[in-house]
Amino acid sequence: MAYALEKSIGFKINQTANRINNKFNTLLQKYDIAPEQRATLEIIKYEKDVNQTKIANILAKDKTTISRTLATLEKKGFILKKQIDKRTNLIELTLEGEKILEESAFIVKEFRKKISSNLDENEINKIVELLEKVALSMEE
Repeated sequence: MAYALEKSIGFKINQTANRINNKFNTLLQKYDIAPEQRATLEIIKYEKDVNQTKIANILAKDKTTISRTLATLEKKGFILKKQIDKRTNLIELTLEGEKILEESAFIVKEFRKKISSNLDENEINKIVELLEKVALSMEE
């Protein structure tokens, strides 16, 4: 007999995200970096004038979580914070941060390919479109 949880979109999205994250976590262990930390480094590398608020918005995380992530990355020597004013820090990658991104790039690329390996381009586009619609419904 089916119950409501099995048909819940939120549950299925979360269940899939957890499986992806757990596998990705395992792959990144040898670099001593978690998936969210690596995503943060990638954002810092490619976004202009990035700060904690911008990272939180991109990752859809609260500022406290991002603050902890940034503190960990700073402690590992992967980022530097430059204080602009009392409330704003610009964040930059260090050479060590660049190095960890480069070293893990192949694994990340292959992992991203694997996620979509059973899907054609139309299916990938449709999933992205549907997930964006779901996300928009959370803003209402």
